[in-house]
Amino acid sequence: MLKVSKSRQIVAEFFATEDEQEKLVKTTVVNIDNTAVSTVTETLHEPELYAKYRKDMRKDEQELRNMRYQIEDEILAELEAAGKAETT
Repeated sequence: MLKVSKSRQIVAEFFATEDEQEKLVKTTVVNIDNTAVSTVTETLHEPELYAKYRKDMRKDEQELRNMRYQIEDEILAELEAAGKAETT
């Protein structure tokens, strides 16, 4: 018997330009399982740059959060549709 669990992953890299070079400041990995539950792992590579560009980083973090919620909502809609299909 085959059982398949669908999951989704987002890998986001946050960069800042310093001395005309793009520097990786932070990496965030979001794993979303088949029940729309997210696990988030963050690695801060350059704390000083994060502090310096915090305002811009937070805008990008919010964009990532919105993307995550959209995917969670899509999974929930798929689960709901599958549940309705099973009852009809």
